[in-house]
Amino acid sequence: MIEQLKKTVELDPSDLDGWINLGDAYYDSDNFDNAIGAYREALKINPDFSEVWNNLGLAYSMKGEYDKAIECYEKVLEIEPDDAITYYNMAFAYEDKNELELALKYYKKALEIDPSYTDAFNNIALIYRDLQKYEKAIDSYEKAININPDEVTLYTNLATVYYDKKDLNNAIAYYQKALEIEPENVEIWLELGDLGYEKSDFDLAMKCYKKALKNDPSSIEAWNNLGLVYTIQEEYEKSINCYKKALKIDPNDSILNDNLGFSYYAINDYEKAIKYYKKSLNINPNNIPSLKKLGTLYFDVKKDYQKAISLFKRVIELDPNDDDTKTILEAYSDKPK
Repeated sequence: MIEQLKKTVELDPSDLDGWINLGDAYYDSDNFDNAIGAYREALKINPDFSEVWNNLGLAYSMKGEYDKAIECYEKVLEIEPDDAITYYNMAFAYEDKNELELALKYYKKALEIDPSYTDAFNNIALIYRDLQKYEKAIDSYEKAININPDEVTLYTNLATVYYDKKDLNNAIAYYQKALEIEPENVEIWLELGDLGYEKSDFDLAMKCYKKALKNDPSSIEAWNNLGLVYTIQEEYEKSINCYKKALKIDPNDSILNDNLGFSYYAINDYEKAIKYYKKSLNINPNNIPSLKKLGTLYFDVKKDYQKAISLFKRVIELDPNDDDTKTILEAYSDKPK
């Protein structure tokens, strides 16, 4: 495609559409330098082509050259002063520069021209969230939802703001509204499950993780998190089943092996607990929880004090500020070697 377009403009360097199409092809291929070159050739032919100035600005933005992008958007606004998309693009460039007040100014300009521009409302809300101005963020999302009540991202973003405010009930409510629109969205089921877990609403958490697994049985996160719910409810056989399901998908997950070791430890199956803690450490030798638990097993169950002490010493090497392990090590140091 690109080679064909290059031949077109080589044959006719005055072909405006040829240069624009070549620039678009380069842009779509993430070749922004060549896209910029092609768009500039098009602007030599027609310097008042606002769409090309806009595309040139986008190419500069993709390269992180935001000041040049803003100059391009200013050229667009000289030609078309009421172009909401250009104000939005300019705001986005200022946001990337971390000049948030200017970003807000131009997002609001975009909304003056197009009050139904939900992307502008969304980005305004994201800025207010970053600034911890949560009520303003909520107001922006609610306005966007009134305009586009079927846009799932607006509900999940609003849920996140409520989470930041420590208002878990409203966060849950907006995730649930998002799921009314996309009931098969695994990520939202996981987010809602995590909120249920954090709120100690384990029935909700379990329901959500199971829904996630119904839609995606290969979700390691859902299997692991469901296992954690069973673990906290002391249903260890069920937790073991969940962790094993996850390990079939990824046997090299250190955390899963660690969690499985914990469940076996809880039902006093110490040999299997040791087996999985060792597997965890084979994958990640710096896994401090596994080092601690394996050290405890070697000390309390296997009576291999030397091995236990070596494991606890490794913990201190990794985390010199672990005072609890230092205390354990001191208490164990007088045991026979």
